[in-house]
Amino acid sequence: MKKILVLIIGMTLVSSCNDALEEDLYTSPSFSGLETKEDVEGALTGVYAALLGDSNPGYYGRNYLYIREVPTDNLVGGKNDLDRFTFDDNQVELRRTYSDCYSLVLRANLLIENVDAANIDAGLKAKYKAEAKYLLALAYYDLSSMFGGVVLITSSVNDISAKPERTPLEDVEQFIFDKLDEAIPSLSPSKDLDRSGAVTVGAAYTLKLKLHLRRKEWSKVDEMADLIIGLGQYSLLPNVEDLYTIGNSDNSEIIFSVKTTGDPLGKGLGALAAGSTDIAQHNYDFGRDYWGFGTYRIELPVYYSFDPSDERFIKLFRHTYPDRGGAITGPKTLDRQHPPHLDKSQPFVYCEKYQHPLAGTQTDLRSDIYHANTLFVSRYAEVLLGKAEALNELTGPSGEVYGLINQVRNRSNLPNLETTGTFDQTSLRDAIFQERQWEFFMEGYRREDLIRQGTFVSKIMYSHVLSTPLIDVKECDQLFPIPALEIQLNPNITQNICE
Repeated sequence: MKKILVLIIGMTLVSSCNDALEEDLYTSPSFSGLETKEDVEGALTGVYAALLGDSNPGYYGRNYLYIREVPTDNLVGGKNDLDRFTFDDNQVELRRTYSDCYSLVLRANLLIENVDAANIDAGLKAKYKAEAKYLLALAYYDLSSMFGGVVLITSSVNDISAKPERTPLEDVEQFIFDKLDEAIPSLSPSKDLDRSGAVTVGAAYTLKLKLHLRRKEWSKVDEMADLIIGLGQYSLLPNVEDLYTIGNSDNSEIIFSVKTTGDPLGKGLGALAAGSTDIAQHNYDFGRDYWGFGTYRIELPVYYSFDPSDERFIKLFRHTYPDRGGAITGPKTLDRQHPPHLDKSQPFVYCEKYQHPLAGTQTDLRSDIYHANTLFVSRYAEVLLGKAEALNELTGPSGEVYGLINQVRNRSNLPNLETTGTFDQTSLRDAIFQERQWEFFMEGYRREDLIRQGTFVSKIMYSHVLSTPLIDVKECDQLFPIPALEIQLNPNITQNICE
């Protein structure tokens, strides 16, 4: 028996609740009404809107950042089940993000299949379809990063009685490459000023770079990096803190991002509804502002690993703040002692990367949770460091490798890396991963970096304390469990077992 679901993207979005996406995966959606350029752009905006999830704040709005940062050595607390690896197949952020990814898959497939019916220029059709193909590839990149092989849905029309098995990881990854290769010829090589936030060819190249990096295909990483650099569209901002300034989301360093506003009902491509202050908290002096959720808290070893002259350290951490009673509060020492210059101390540090636009205005932030930050998917620094990593793996240390790394370091007021010691291939690999941690902390890169470096267990196990392995993390935890509800709805989906 088949069920028909009518989905008008960009106008009326009818989707499953977060806990029952699998039901929609086996329905047969139909789509009608795309005639004009405005119709298609409205529909495509609905595809982009899926990046913030059907649950607010979902997917890139908050939950996917939790999943990529909390169960690493970067952060402590907030989501204790993710932090201490005590979660199971009912973990809420995993369940919702799985659902949100497939919602993006459904919307992208609908646009791809139906845009040809619109009465618009053939070049525009190809461009809009290419953007949807990139978003489809991104959804499967994220799904495969979390779960490995997953059910591959390639059409919006599916028999509800069909219960497909998981597609092997290598086939999912080939699908991602195929969609990106199909998209690239029709994507714009530069940012579209009339459609701020739209996918460009640089975004597609960078997603390919990410996947080649994940697969340790070093020559391909180098090739993709050269293509991105050769576009001449991207450069590092002179001041690292400017990356995180609200309203500065069209700068030269951002390749692709989810652009948000503080409006919970925002629907424009460059003004989607924003995520929660759970990722934008403790930028406030509690004597003036009332509330901060405190979900994201930086581990002390990460904080103290920075050079004190590093601009990222100076400008992107909340080193001290007055609490609601006026007590000057800051981090404990690395050995968890109380510094005498503070009134109060705590075993973690807050970050300044995600600001709240109302901080310092005496606003009760419990009633205004929307933060308006730009949420990165890819930026130019990862291209430079990705190419450096690939060249080191291919040929070892070289002037070119140091030059790529130093572009990132020098921007943050650090000296050239080669002046700080003598490096062979192994020690330079370690230095590159350390630079990535300093550059990308709280941006969602750390989990894949630990897996690729082979330090997933050793770094996480000892991240909370200096000697005792408090966290019961295993190599098999590199894949998250498939949400239990999805397996109940489709028993042919096998579980990721970790024992």
